[in-house]
Amino acid sequence: MNTPLIFITGAPRSGTTLVDKMLWSLPTVDCFSQPLPLLLTQIKSRFLVGRNAPQSALAHPLNDQQFENAYPQNAFCDYLQTENLSASTIENAMNAMADYSGQYFKPDSPKSALADWQGGELVSFARHYFDHFAQKPHAQQQAIAWKETGAEEFLPYFLGQNMKAILILRDPRDIAASLYYGRADAHAGQPRPLLFMARQWRKSAAFFEHFRTNKNVLCVRYEDLVADPNTYLKHWQDWLGLQNTKGDLTLQSQSGESWTGNSSFDHFDGISTQGVGRHKTVLSDDARSFIEALCYGEMRMTGYTPDLDAGSVAARLQSGPAKDYLEREALTHYAYDECRKDEEITRWQTALNKTAPFDPAMFLFADHQCAVQKALRP
Repeated sequence: MNTPLIFITGAPRSGTTLVDKMLWSLPTVDCFSQPLPLLLTQIKSRFLVGRNAPQSALAHPLNDQQFENAYPQNAFCDYLQTENLSASTIENAMNAMADYSGQYFKPDSPKSALADWQGGELVSFARHYFDHFAQKPHAQQQAIAWKETGAEEFLPYFLGQNMKAILILRDPRDIAASLYYGRADAHAGQPRPLLFMARQWRKSAAFFEHFRTNKNVLCVRYEDLVADPNTYLKHWQDWLGLQNTKGDLTLQSQSGESWTGNSSFDHFDGISTQGVGRHKTVLSDDARSFIEALCYGEMRMTGYTPDLDAGSVAARLQSGPAKDYLEREALTHYAYDECRKDEEITRWQTALNKTAPFDPAMFLFADHQCAVQKALRP
């Protein structure tokens, strides 16, 4: 029987690394942190090319799936089920990752995993790769965790392959604080536009809502996790059916060094709640209110409380941000121009209209749209 494989994902700076390190603290769980990011990106890019997607989508293949980036949700899952990954295809991704800072697990000889690879689906290769580069003894392994950020669209396929998943969500305002301030450049690189960040978060929130009742998916809010990590870790052990194992929340990295977090602001031992609500002292009022306007429905849907009132959202969307952090040429599509403004205002109007038909260009799933509409009812 295959060792259970758990996929960890969420928006960048949402707490995926914390989940990875907590699972690593369990002696029977082997964890791989961002081992294959560009393989996922290249697979998604080939899918988009096959659908004649616009260049703006290809610039960031793991995109928000909204407006011109939208496609039927089952289409990508169907593609993955038939996509054969040859050794040469995987080697191309490995070559691209040679100097890529977004790959955290970097084996000394990554291509050695290809010597006996005969081709197959993504999950088959992942299992082959993790078996080849096992960090904990095979006899000890009761589960394997695989963490990649921003890859929620792979969840339907992975679940269909008998995997489990942990999806973590965090207040988008605190994500923005971590992305744009402190030591943000060390963790996230050059800033991405506010609209890009908000739409990526809405994508994550849509999957969070869609899978929150699925028995094979744990949907966890960062704020709840850091408030009571021991309870969550015990629950994870029960959920995975782990036997004779006990976690130690004196967290370590996979290299054996003490893990002091990857906050953009603080170094600390263990798990800290200091990042919860940091946006109140870090973000400008302008940035905070614009993020709230863009994410208002999904924030209400997932239990976050905007300071902006619903009656002010349309005007805030109309006025736009004082600074949109448009520093990456490949993401100029996310400049908050009249076109993007019209999209966001129309989306807000749709969210307020409880009789509006499902629009997959604005809401990823029908239950996502219904949940947003319900959250906005007086």
